[in-house]
Order: sequence, then structure tokens, then C-alpha cells
Amino acid sequence: MKREFRGAGIKLLLPPLSIITLLGILPLMVILVWSFWSWDPSTYWIKPDFSLAGYAGILKDGRWTVIVSTLAKALLTAGICLLLAYPAAYAVQFLAGRRGGIILLALMTIPFFTSYLIRAFSWRLVLGRTGVINTWLQTMGITDAPVDWFLFSNFAVIVGLVASYLPFATFPLLLAMRRVDRTLLAAAQDLGAGFWHILITILLPLTRSGLFAGFLFVFVMVAGSSTEVQMLGGAGVSVVTIMINDVMRVANYPLAFAISAVMLTVIFGLVLVGNKLFSLASLFEDRSA
Repeated sequence: MKREFRGAGIKLLLPPLSIITLLGILPLMVILVWSFWSWDPSTYWIKPDFSLAGYAGILKDGRWTVIVSTLAKALLTAGICLLLAYPAAYAVQFLAGRRGGIILLALMTIPFFTSYLIRAFSWRLVLGRTGVINTWLQTMGITDAPVDWFLFSNFAVIVGLVASYLPFATFPLLLAMRRVDRTLLAAAQDLGAGFWHILITILLPLTRSGLFAGFLFVFVMVAGSSTEVQMLGGAGVSVVTIMINDVMRVANYPLAFAISAVMLTVIFGLVLVGNKLFSLASLFEDRSA
């Protein structure tokens, strides 16, 4: 009976596993393999000759600096998103009622009903020299002239990225908090524990998988984003996605694949280490039994 049940389960898993392999894993493997191929000028394409020219090109013309800068932006954005998302998820789960929680979640998702280009461009109207913030600062007498670094700077890029990807940190945290037994929090309160003691000793350990999942979602999306950088960063700011596009325009495909392979390696390493330290798989465990 168990063998029949197991066999039926394997048959059910075959179609989704085949689709994941075909559409997800196979393209990544192709990128990794092609990153070691060489460029053939006669065919204007790559050929299967082992070469490290693509990886060597990463160390030239400041490309490595762009990769480090992109990872730093992703790290900073993910960290800020977690700092904002944790109290937001806590408010939805433990402070707001059912109707209030729905309203808060709706407010987080409504901006995604518009184009991401419009969302990014709207920050120009807020951070620009004649934008909302500069106008308010001058009206209140705080500044005598517009603050130039509000827009077309790394500051503006981080603001745009946080605003774009904050919900992707909030929802995994909310999922983790909904798996916390409220009786544990009530028991801690009855024993005299304060809010911060409960947060540090009970809530944070029980929601660490949600913390890492939210961090990972934001980190990955920021590492592959370019819209906010192009709209808010100006000509002096670049990220990996823009760099890959520039490399592809001159048909340096091995270099583009090598850059992609490096980013994929960093992300996969982050997933493996994070799962080991923060038990990401526990976020999907069935605790109903």
C-alpha cells in the first residue's frame, strides 16, 4: 500500500519537476557552461572552446566594482526592508483586527497595480529640486535652496528600491508570524516578560525563517533590477543588469554569461548558507499535527 502511494506521489511530481527543470534549471546550466566558451568572430557567436576570457574580463574596466556595488545595494535595501517590514507584519498579525489587517495588506499591494516605471518615476516628483520634500523644506525655512543629492544619487536609488520591494519582505514575515502560537506570547506576558524580552527571546527565533526569506526575496530582486537605478540614479550609477546590457550590445557574450554566472553563484551560496543558519525549509513545514 505504501509503495503504491509513493509511486502515485512520484508520478504527480514528475510534471512540475520536468517544467522546473526545463524552464528553470536548464537555462541556468546553459549560462554556466557558455560562460567558459570562447568568442568566434567568424560566426559572430560563441564556440565550445574552453576559455576563461569572460571571467578575466570581469576584472577589467571597473566591472568588479559594479558587481560589488550592486551586491552592496541589494544588501542595504534588504536590510532596510526587513527593519520596516517586521513591525508592519507584526501590526498586521497581532495589533490590527481582521478588517484592519486586510486594509493594511491592501495598502501594501495597491501600488503594484500601476506600472513599475510609473512608481519609479513618481519619486522624481518627490525628491526633485522642485519636488514635494524640497518644497516643504524651503517653505518651513529648514533649507534656503533645494537639496540636490535627494535625486540622481545612491540615496534616491535606495529609496526607490525600498519602496518597490518592501512588500516582498513583509509577506514572508507575515507568513512566519501566523505560524507562531499566540499562547506562547500570552504565557510570557503572564510571567512578567516585557515586549522587548518577548521579541528577542520568542518572536525573533520563531520567525527567523521568515526573516531570511524576506531578505532573500528582496536581495535577489534588487540584484536583478535596473529600472530604479536608471530613473533615480543618474548617469553615474550603474548595476549589474545595466552592465550586462552594455556588454551584450557589443556582442561580448562570454563576458555577459560570466557576469551572470558570478551573480548566480553568489545567490545560490546565500541560499545554502541561509538555509543552514535560518532553517528556510521550516517556513513550509506542516505544523497542524
